[in-house]
Amino acid sequence: MLDFRHILPARKLLPLIAFLALGLYVFPADAGPAGPNPSFIAEKLASHNAEERSCGLAALQSAGQDAMPDLLRTLSAGSVSERRGSVIGLALLPVPGLAVDGLLSALADEDATVRSLAAHALGRIGAPAAPAVAEKLADADNRIRVAAALSLSKMGSAAVPALVRLLQREDPMVRAKAAWLLGAMGQDALAAVPALIRALETEDIRLVHVIAEAIDTIGPDPVLVYIELTLLGRDRINCPVTRIGATAAPTLVKLLARPGTPLGNVALYTLARMGPVAEPALRAILSTGTEGQRAAAALLLTGIDPKLVHTLPEDLRRTLAGAMNTN
Repeated sequence: MLDFRHILPARKLLPLIAFLALGLYVFPADAGPAGPNPSFIAEKLASHNAEERSCGLAALQSAGQDAMPDLLRTLSAGSVSERRGSVIGLALLPVPGLAVDGLLSALADEDATVRSLAAHALGRIGAPAAPAVAEKLADADNRIRVAAALSLSKMGSAAVPALVRLLQREDPMVRAKAAWLLGAMGQDALAAVPALIRALETEDIRLVHVIAEAIDTIGPDPVLVYIELTLLGRDRINCPVTRIGATAAPTLVKLLARPGTPLGNVALYTLARMGPVAEPALRAILSTGTEGQRAAAALLLTGIDPKLVHTLPEDLRRTLAGAMNTN
């Protein structure tokens, strides 16, 4: 869903930033005065020459946070090389979080390397930058969306709260991207599972599959999943967990389209536990669902009441009869 090929691979950039951060001690060069040239530090940091990079780092260390205004000006008006050096310099400031706005603007830079460096810099800042970066997933420019996704993926669990908030957006594409990124984090996104399950309450079946896949990839405890599924569509404060109602059934039957998956299996179990209150939703899916959904719904209905088999469509009665004969 999100293609990171438009920006430089992470493995090429992290060693660069790490090398530059250490270069001050490897190459103790005389930085000299920055002078009136506001792009001095950026020029040096972007140099291919190790001694010049060391010179830039020394100048940056000497200036400290005071280097930020010049770096931001160079980032907005400098050459490609200078803009790259500016992002590196901003990432290495004593308090890089103060440069979040400038780094966010760099996600829209024409140069792929500048965008990638900015994404990694914001990723290193982490939680303080996460809400603003997450908003960029809704940007009209695909390059910005891809760079923002890369940045959020580097933040790991620090980005979870910001991504969870995006699950409430009206735009299904934004919700899908947030869910995909949470799924890519694996166990680091366990805290997002309740919100992901609530986000399943949508009529967009494609979005349901994306969210369900994210939940399965994270791999939460099935007991947690079961409890959260029973609460779908209900007052989560005043609703007893032990009282499974029909409000969750319309969402659960959609998950029957994912047979054999962890979430699909828990949905099947939850519907079976509901009993008669699930019957309306199960009957509705008999005429609109996929073949797998219809077969699962038919099986669940006969579990509620064996006599209901006579009310099923002919093709499903044959399917159930064949399954019983095989067993």
